[in-house]
Amino acid sequence: MKGVMVLPMLLLAACNVLPRDPAGTSTRVAKERAFTVALADPAVNGAPEVQRLVHEIERRTGAQVHWRPGTGEGLFAQLDDGTLDLVIGRFQADSPWAMNVAFGPPLLKTGTKEGPLELKAAMRNGENRWIMTVERASRAVSQEAREE
Repeated sequence: MKGVMVLPMLLLAACNVLPRDPAGTSTRVAKERAFTVALADPAVNGAPEVQRLVHEIERRTGAQVHWRPGTGEGLFAQLDDGTLDLVIGRFQADSPWAMNVAFGPPLLKTGTKEGPLELKAAMRNGENRWIMTVERASRAVSQEAREE
């Protein structure tokens, strides 16, 4: 009977451990109550989906956004080294960056049939707890957009 009680307790304890952020992004965001974001494409600055995503992440984490300047591919190096937490922009659905970063679900799809673009957030690979937080916020925002 004792063994039966131990297994559920071990499983419950493991729930707090997984998913993990090896570089500690979620822990740092919670501790500092801040996360950093840059726009890969300044043209999306006025997109309501971008503002809704950032506000949803703020709501879910209790942290405030800190915007960082910069555009283009150099932002992905900052994402990789942990200087940035999110890069938001319009990316091709089959972006070559997909091997180097984790993309969240699309907030909005634009472009042509031949060249579709997806407005979405990119995060540092492997930071699974942080990725899960951003993915859930992205889904909430894209669901909200579909309902409008």
